[in-house]
Amino acid sequence: MTHFSYTSFRPSFLNRLKTKWGCLLLVLLLGQGIVAQAQEKDPHPCAVARLQSTSLLLADGITSEAHVALMRQYDVHWYKLDLGLERNNLNVQGNVTILATNLSSNFSEFAFELHPNLTIDRVLINGQPGVVNRTNSEVRVQMPMQVPAQQKFTAQVFYAGTAPSGASAAIGNGLNTATVSQYNAQVTWSLSEPFAASEWFPVKQLLADKADSVDVWVTTDVGNKVGSNGLLQRVTPLPNQKHRYEWKSTYPIAYYLISVAVGQYQEYTFPVTVPGATAPIPVQNFIYDHPQALAAFKPGIDNTAPLLQLFSEKFGLYPFHKEKYGHSMAPMGGGMEHQTMTTQSSFEFTLTAHELAHQWWGNEVTCAGWSHIWLNEGFASYSEYLALQEFQPGAARNWIERAAGSSTFSQGSVFVRDSTQVGAIFNSVLSYRKGAMVLHMLRHALASDALFFQVLRTYRNQYKNKVATTRDFQRVVEQVAGRSFAYFFDQWVYGEGYPIFDIRWAQQDGKLYLKSTQTGSSPNTPFFKTEMELKIYTTEKDTLVLLQQDKPVEEYSFKLKGTVVGMQLDPDQWLAEKVDVLDKDPSLMPIQGRKPIYEVGVYPNPARDEVQFLEGVGGLTEITLTDIAGRTLKSFDPRVEKTIKIDYLAPGAYLLILNYGGMVKVIKFVKL
Repeated sequence: MTHFSYTSFRPSFLNRLKTKWGCLLLVLLLGQGIVAQAQEKDPHPCAVARLQSTSLLLADGITSEAHVALMRQYDVHWYKLDLGLERNNLNVQGNVTILATNLSSNFSEFAFELHPNLTIDRVLINGQPGVVNRTNSEVRVQMPMQVPAQQKFTAQVFYAGTAPSGASAAIGNGLNTATVSQYNAQVTWSLSEPFAASEWFPVKQLLADKADSVDVWVTTDVGNKVGSNGLLQRVTPLPNQKHRYEWKSTYPIAYYLISVAVGQYQEYTFPVTVPGATAPIPVQNFIYDHPQALAAFKPGIDNTAPLLQLFSEKFGLYPFHKEKYGHSMAPMGGGMEHQTMTTQSSFEFTLTAHELAHQWWGNEVTCAGWSHIWLNEGFASYSEYLALQEFQPGAARNWIERAAGSSTFSQGSVFVRDSTQVGAIFNSVLSYRKGAMVLHMLRHALASDALFFQVLRTYRNQYKNKVATTRDFQRVVEQVAGRSFAYFFDQWVYGEGYPIFDIRWAQQDGKLYLKSTQTGSSPNTPFFKTEMELKIYTTEKDTLVLLQQDKPVEEYSFKLKGTVVGMQLDPDQWLAEKVDVLDKDPSLMPIQGRKPIYEVGVYPNPARDEVQFLEGVGGLTEITLTDIAGRTLKSFDPRVEKTIKIDYLAPGAYLLILNYGGMVKVIKFVKL
């Protein structure tokens, strides 16, 4: 077994360090920038599905500011969709009722969106007809009566037509139909993200206004089943070989998560017991009605049970536990996280984990604007890694290495600068994999898994059934951690690119001298403040050190047993970075007159019972022990106490502040 010691060094004094959990320490940080257009050659399957389209028809989803202003005059409480749909075409007919509250003192027009392919027969406001005016997808209805401010009203839109098929949505269209030849299955399904709900029903497409509940009624041929949100209330028989599926969800829901899937399905449902839920959660699956389909898909579907339990443990109880979770199959080449019933083409482990995780990250807590889509997709992508860590640890390392490598594929920012472009929103490199790496690096920066998951649960609780921005999430991180993370989000989310390292070293008289020169890959973010792990292989033992880089060029020096035979930067893949040079450089040997560097560290690190100083304690006047937020726990007299007892501390990261008569050195260590 290889012997490890772990020491942390920083070149300057003061400033808090961050520490590792588990076994070692961390990596990470910072950014500021614009969106990249490049796509990875092998993009995330969820992004693949969303990018099956080519062009975005602006009239279909990018609404004018004037129309948006009109839609902001009311607050949606409830949608009721009562539609006729079949499994083999895009014909839509029926009506949608919207219950809303007037928020304006000058409410004269009820505004919504509906694609021009769909003809409006009439609109009733509180049962009375209103005059309809249309410009492309923008619809305005003259109010036939006054509705006082803060009063509720209903609008019922009767319409019919054929939904568009021009591939204007993120995944094909708002409504799609296709045949799966292998299973002889015809399916019609919805996919509204980000701007295409109006392609199949009248809607207010503003993320901030979640409906409090939704009813989805679909009349269809008796040979079909219909999957949708919430719980199936009943299937009502109707004349002419028709029946009506009546679904209802009482949880708040964003417009793009309302869904339908119509096909010749067989149902496969099973209960999952999740601690904290008042009853087992049903997992309801509509699978292609073919003799071979269930046998083919059942093993993947069954992964939903342990994933539900894992994510409920990590993030808090499944958000929609009073209703269900499930899947409706459709040939979309990926998945879409429709609330309580994902639409999915297959059941690969990470795809199933990703879409389930969206129920927390995207559905219950929704990004406030498409520029912040990483709060949905980055979180769901990182949940894939968490699932692999738990159930397939052998595959987890490959996943995180690929995510880190993907993060260096593009120079753009995780924050989407132009959210009118579907390709920019669903960029598999930036929104998905680099978004996941932001969380991975944050996890290490927080120095504690307990603290990291506390951040996620606090964020969820504060923004439950609401929308959030990146800065909202940052505020939660800072609230839980007790320190600023502005530099982290400025560089890694709003910034561009990644750090590139040139690391050179020399060894002399038992000391190792290091020089790290760092540049950003993008001129828009020329430097990344980072903590980086360096694994040093010697003839005596292998040592892992944590180097904090606060400026473009840093130098470090410390004692090391044995002769260095090799080094590896970021051996456990905590950072999204590239290494240009990692090589020996004799010019770093100290010369006469060279100013010495404070050469002090503690060992062992991590430690259980006590830590001792490596060297450099001469001249110390005081030692202060603090928690990672800088709160003083205890002070020591270095003339009396050469060993620092830590057996009484809770596991986690701590700081030792060494005072050399006014000169300060900060060392962080981990208590196991």
